[in-house]
Amino acid sequence: MSSQSVSLIGIKKEPVHVYITGGIAIHFHTASRVSKDLDAIIDKNIAIPSKLKVIWVNEKGEFEELAYDHNYSPTLGIMHDAYEQRAIYQFTIDEKLKVYILDPVDLIISKLSRFGEQDQDDIKRIIQNDLVSKETLEVLAKDAIRVAGAGRPETLKIHLDLALEMFDA
Repeated sequence: MSSQSVSLIGIKKEPVHVYITGGIAIHFHTASRVSKDLDAIIDKNIAIPSKLKVIWVNEKGEFEELAYDHNYSPTLGIMHDAYEQRAIYQFTIDEKLKVYILDPVDLIISKLSRFGEQDQDDIKRIIQNDLVSKETLEVLAKDAIRVAGAGRPETLKIHLDLALEMFDA
């Protein structure tokens, strides 16, 4: 047996877990906006073609496309370390790819770093659809901010306070 064959014995093949974030996850939870790109957290280092797109014909007979967003990175924002446990399982492809949608509370937390106009609108949509409690968001977001490697804690706390005020609007 070659040394290469021996080194592969006993390796357990685990599926890749994909956690969909961003506009597609917002649409999943609120049916309020459409996104043309896929933002995702992938738990393994895999090569994704640079021009990956899915093209289809919608119910009106029009072409639509969805592209993988190579610029998205969860490391540029903050994320609670238990987001995987709250993620909502969707489906598995050939036992090799498991797809999840981020839970609404984790979507809000992921938007606290940038906190642009679109992020704020997304947070409002989640709150207006009563998908997360103020108390849960506050506890989990403060926990995520405490261990965040990205962003300034003072700025993140201000963004969280603004998000919490949206519950009272």
